[in-house]
Amino acid sequence: MAKLNEQDFKKEVLSRNLKSLYLIYGEEKYLVKKYTEALINKVAGEEPSEFDYFVFDSDASLESICAAADRLPMMTEYICVVVKDYDINGLSDGDFKELESFCENLESTTVLIFTMPTYDPAGKKDTGKKQGSGKLSKFVSMAEKAGTVLELKKPGDMALERQLVSWAEWNKCKLSQMNAAKIISNVGTDMTALKNEINKLCAFADGEIITEDMIRRLCVKNTEARIYSLSDYITRNDFNSTYRQLHFLFEQNEKPEIILSVLSSAFVDMYRMRAAAEAGKSISEVASDFKYGRREFVLKNAANNVRKYSTEALREILQVILETDIKLKSTRSDYKVLLETMIAKLLLIVEKGGNL
Repeated sequence: MAKLNEQDFKKEVLSRNLKSLYLIYGEEKYLVKKYTEALINKVAGEEPSEFDYFVFDSDASLESICAAADRLPMMTEYICVVVKDYDINGLSDGDFKELESFCENLESTTVLIFTMPTYDPAGKKDTGKKQGSGKLSKFVSMAEKAGTVLELKKPGDMALERQLVSWAEWNKCKLSQMNAAKIISNVGTDMTALKNEINKLCAFADGEIITEDMIRRLCVKNTEARIYSLSDYITRNDFNSTYRQLHFLFEQNEKPEIILSVLSSAFVDMYRMRAAAEAGKSISEVASDFKYGRREFVLKNAANNVRKYSTEALREILQVILETDIKLKSTRSDYKVLLETMIAKLLLIVEKGGNL
């Protein structure tokens, strides 16, 4: 009994070598839902018996969960109990010990599944001496010994691109890996959002090739992508599009701190790629040195854009963004005026010095 990867988990479920306790959690909520559903189908079937299948939400009492899991099956081989987004960190010390003891002594005819399709343990704060963020970690350790744990992390860029291509093929459409990367750069890395966008694109393409023009016209951009678009317009010295995008962000009530943070990240990416080019470093080396992980694709975009800038121009741009950030935090000036002024300065730098 242990913490399994996706492949080993699939083998365990397909072989029906089922454990009495499962914990399925992690960053990628789409995969958490996917593997939870697959496990439930294997344990309880596609149409579970109302006598042997129980589902509890985060507000369920520990007593009701234990009572359901302590039954004997009536119509099927197993009692299947699913507990969604249970706030294990929020349990009192006494309740946590009771839960641990119960999970360690489950009947072989019980399959108790703790699944976290939306729960974010990092977002939970300690609210008292009897509550601690370490309880989930302790529960994971216990579940590794008493049953099976599946932790689902965000897949890397290449894996995501391949997944999008696979989804498109399933919908009888063709998608190149290059265009898959473009979809990710627009939408972000959330797999649920990506699946929705692929379904929409495939419906539009109607069995044909998904083109870059379709992606540009149809894909919904996330906040980060919208702000990165702002940096692209600045890079092209496109005055009208830059201010149109900035005012769109205002209309969407995007926080000025977020706009500045993402915008500065875009130019920091370019600066790093300029330094990397001068030092003979590759994109993958930069991604590894600065821990970009699944966001390596932003460095590819930065490598294309950085050719338009001198090193000095990049330094000036970052200095202007820094000065705006300081003013935003230290004065009562209208943030819209501050950002509009900053954009004007950045466009001037690009116009006079970007190609030096």
